[in-house]
Amino acid sequence: MALYKLVRLAAKFSKDLLNTHLSKSMHFHNLSHTQYVVNAVTEIGFKCKISDLEMVIVQTAAWFHDTGYCYAYLGHEDNSIGIAATFLKQVDAAASFTNDILACIEATKMPQAPQTLLQQIMCDADMFHLADDDYPAYAERLRSEWDLVLNQRYTDEQWGKTNLNMLIQHKYFTDFGKTELQEHKLANIDMLLR
Repeated sequence: MALYKLVRLAAKFSKDLLNTHLSKSMHFHNLSHTQYVVNAVTEIGFKCKISDLEMVIVQTAAWFHDTGYCYAYLGHEDNSIGIAATFLKQVDAAASFTNDILACIEATKMPQAPQTLLQQIMCDADMFHLADDDYPAYAERLRSEWDLVLNQRYTDEQWGKTNLNMLIQHKYFTDFGKTELQEHKLANIDMLLR
């Protein structure tokens, strides 16, 4: 099977799953976020000059990384890994290829501790929004999701402190993340401090 055909199949499968099984309460971890992460792994992958095969690995991992939210909120990564493994078996993906994809999904567990460049790309892409100019909108969607799904409510002051702590404690892993993304994240930290 052509590599990019696999990415298209993964995209279709994940879109269908998220559209039919994901709770409407998922205001942040939804199809829009998944597509955002796919775009982010692509951008970071190009900046890191990875091979075509490596790009397919991170793009496929990105399509599957949050599919587990269809079945559980906490520990969703394990469900995502199971969903991806089943899909990859059905399309006869090579074992080493499958293992690399599953390891990229595993690496997104918090606290993140990626071991390879591809895992670093996946982790930086999953947290790309921390460096986005629209970060406050992403944060509000997550706040709404936690309220609806986890019954966690925050005052504006509490939410501001929670976000500030997250942004300060978070670390990017790739060279691109440590330079360009970090610079934009620092601007978001400055905004929260005002």
